[in-house]
Amino acid sequence: MHEVGAKTSPGTPPDPLDVALREIDVAIRLVVSGGARIVQLSGLEAAEQAAALGLAQAQAAGVEFALQRSSSAPGAVSLRIGPCLDD
Repeated sequence: MHEVGAKTSPGTPPDPLDVALREIDVAIRLVVSGGARIVQLSGLEAAEQAAALGLAQAQAAGVEFALQRSSSAPGAVSLRIGPCLDD
């Protein structure tokens, strides 16, 4: 998985793709650990760019993953992580 503990240097804006991958990692870990059944991520600037890697990571962890496009807000994308595939 993507390194959750990676840090950016002070004053440097975080890379949107890095942020999205970290959020996906945390969501997968929450679902796998039982801390959440489903996690919905929205408002991530690089959600679409992170979706392919996120899908691969979710599948490897046995977790459902879906990219959802908003019909009311063009360009808005959310990611749905969970539940576990064996639920």
